Formats: sequence, structure tokens, C-alpha cells
Amino acid sequence: MLRSFRSTNNQAGTPPTSQVSGRRRRAGRRLRKNPILYGILVVMVIEFLTGMATGFDLSVRLYYALGILLIAGWLWAKSSSEQMIAEVERPKGPYTVGDSISETVILRNKGGTPKAWVEVEDRTDLPGVSFKKVASLGLMVAFDRLEMSGRVTRRGEYTVGPLVARTSDPFSMFPQEVVFGGQESVLVYPKILDIPDFASPSIHLVGDNSRRQRARVLSTDVASVREYEAGDALGRIHWLSTARTGELMVKQFDQGSSSDMWVLFDQHADSMAEIDEDSTDEVGATVAASVIDRYSKGFLPVGYAAHGSKSLIAAPDRSAHQREQIMRHIAASKPVGDVTLLETLSELERELGQNTSLVVITSAGDGSWVDALGGLVRRGVRVSTVLINRGSYGGESNGDALDHLVATGVSAYPLARGDSIASALLNSVGGEFDGLRQASARAHAEALGLAPSSTEELEELNSGTESEPASVDEQ
Repeated sequence: MLRSFRSTNNQAGTPPTSQVSGRRRRAGRRLRKNPILYGILVVMVIEFLTGMATGFDLSVRLYYALGILLIAGWLWAKSSSEQMIAEVERPKGPYTVGDSISETVILRNKGGTPKAWVEVEDRTDLPGVSFKKVASLGLMVAFDRLEMSGRVTRRGEYTVGPLVARTSDPFSMFPQEVVFGGQESVLVYPKILDIPDFASPSIHLVGDNSRRQRARVLSTDVASVREYEAGDALGRIHWLSTARTGELMVKQFDQGSSSDMWVLFDQHADSMAEIDEDSTDEVGATVAASVIDRYSKGFLPVGYAAHGSKSLIAAPDRSAHQREQIMRHIAASKPVGDVTLLETLSELERELGQNTSLVVITSAGDGSWVDALGGLVRRGVRVSTVLINRGSYGGESNGDALDHLVATGVSAYPLARGDSIASALLNSVGGEFDGLRQASARAHAEALGLAPSSTEELEELNSGTESEPASVDEQ
């Protein structure tokens, strides 16, 4: 949509004293930056003094000619700035990292003064994006259409505007800056990737071969109905309620706790690490958005918790509104939170029942939060931890946290800078059975009076414990 703006430079009334002094300072800076104007003024002063001292008629005439030139240049520049109208079609979004963002500017010349060079810039703080071009409005050209574009590279809340047009007189003595309109916000979502199903809510069925089987629990019983929202499947429309109310209504099924999923995105300030534009927070946001997108599209009730510059705790839901709310939070929230991962887990503890799923995305170092996750695993919560390698982003190493996760029996997915996220989520480290094996090895070590300090040592001890029964049988 094109929006027409007139210049906001001309305002009625007497400006305050601060504005007057500000204009004087700007005029001084303009004088110093404009050698042509400065040179003409110097020549005028010399010619005036020469004419007065010697009575030389040519000096006087030259003085008046230069004065007329200055006045004409000023009137030209003033007329050029006051006779412009701008129409802007700005991007609304939301956008996703990697998207192309573009806008259209139509600059119109209402007066007869030609403008051979008009620098047009729509100011923005979008990283790596510059909306800047040059327009030409000659005697026979009433308008110029400018197409400007860029590519968004980082999620967040940004601004576009105001539009600024810079013009001058033919001798560039009196540059003018005309401001049109104000600022508008643009929201950029993190990049959403196609990731594997690594954390869907599941139940564990013990068979003859002790295999774990995964099953989504979704009852066919209709628990309630609600208004249709964009993204709802047409097959879930409840036609009886729709006919009764006159509005589209969809079914909400009775869904057991085993189908609930929570995503916890850690945005504590101490966990943040960054190299150039790559950061643990940016890759964490990509993982969080991809998880939300994948499982919400599967009609699973997905909840979300994060405490950064903005806080959000959203109970599991399948609505499109829920997904939009979470995506907006991921896009806008910055990693400056003061709520620790352990504190957030304490907030969610009552919400996590048996066979629910919890995805933790963090770059935190080792701490009591790992033991808290281990407690959830023992309660029947399926925990998956995406542990971002903070050391690969120039921060302090958090490798001890990975060892602790493995020893506790929590499934961990290590993710370093430059790794493919989709590939990393295919290969977990640790988990329930690894945790039992590690616990057995640790118990064996304690019985022998040893104190293993690493996962590797535990593995060695575990290998030893596994070989002992074989030697007994041989005897």
C-alpha cells in the first residue's frame, strides 16, 4: 500500500530557543563542510572591501553579482525541497531470516524547478539492509519511481523510516534535507528449518524384546469446540456447531498428558556467546522456532517458556494464535534475562506430567539444572536437551554440562558453531539407558573406592563391569 507523505520540515509557529541555537550550530557545520559557499563568501568580502577602499567599480559589481548568485541558489534550494511529495510502499512483514525485503518510493515534483540529483534514503536499522537510491527530476519529469531491496540476516524487531530526500541548488551551496513520514516497525522471525522428529511425546511399551516404541496419544473423543483459526485443518470442522452458531467451529480432542510438549529456550545473559553475527542465542532461536513449527503443525499442544528481555510462559495449545504468539516472542526477545534455567524449570515442574515431552535449548554451563532434568526423567518426562557448544562461539567451554547430562541419563544433542542443525538432531548422546549404564559404572567405581571424573573413565569402568559376569560363567 502506497502512503503519501508531505515534508515535515515546515511547521508553523515560532521555534523554541533550543531549536534556534541548534539551527545555528547546524548552519555553522554546513558552512565548514561546503567549500564553494565558503569561497564565495570570502570573495564577496574581499571584493566589498576592495571596492570601498579604492572605489573600483568592477569590484562593487562583482560583489553584487555574487550576492545575487547566493540569493538565487538559496531560493532554488528552498523551492526544490518544498515542492516534493513522496509516496512509500513499505514492507509490513513479518519476515523470516533469509527473506528478501523490498519497498517502493515514488518521488513527485510539484514545482517547475528541476532536480537533477535527489538522494533518497529510507532509514532503517535492519542489519545489512540499505534503502538508498538517487532520483532525477528534470524539467519534463514529474516523478521518479525507485525500487529498493535487501535481505534480512538476523531476527528481531526493527524500524524502517523516516524517508529522507536530500537535494540542493545547482552549485551545491545550500543542501536541503527533507523528511517524510515517521517510523514503522518490522518483525523478523528466526529461520525455520526442516528438522527430524527427535522429541515427539511418546509412551514406552515394554515388549518381549524390551524395545521402546513411540506413539502419539490422541483420543477420538471430542472434548470441546472452538472458533476456527487460520491453519486449522478442514477435516476438524464441527459441522453441527457451525450450523448452530453460523460461524466455523473446529473440534478439540481429548488429548492425554503424553501428547503434551514444552519447549524451554534459555536466554539467561550469562549463557550468551557471540562471534561476529553468529551467536548461541541466534542458533538457539532457530532451533526453538523450528521445533515449535514442526510439532505445532502436527496438531500437538505445544507450550513454551523463555525469560529474556521479554518473558513468556504459554501453556500447551494447538491454535494458530499460540504459534504466532510464540514466534513473535522468539523474534523479539534478547538474551539479557536474569532468570536462570533452574528457576524456569522450577516454574514448569507442576506442568510436566508422566510421558510429557520437554525440549531444553541452552548453552549454559554445568550446574544443578542438569540434576533437575535428571529428576524429571525419573518421573517419566521425556527430556531432550539441545546443548549449544558455547566454546565454539568464543565463550567459556560448557563441555562439563554435556558429561553431566550423559551421566544423569538425559538425552543431549550437542550443537557447535557451523554444525547442521538437522543433522545434529539425528544423533543424541546419553539418554535413559546410557544413564542407567553410567549409574551402574559409578556404583561399581564407588564400591572399588575409585572416583571417576569423566565420561570416558566411566565407560572404561562400565566395560569392565560388563565383562565380569562372563568370567564367572567360565568358572
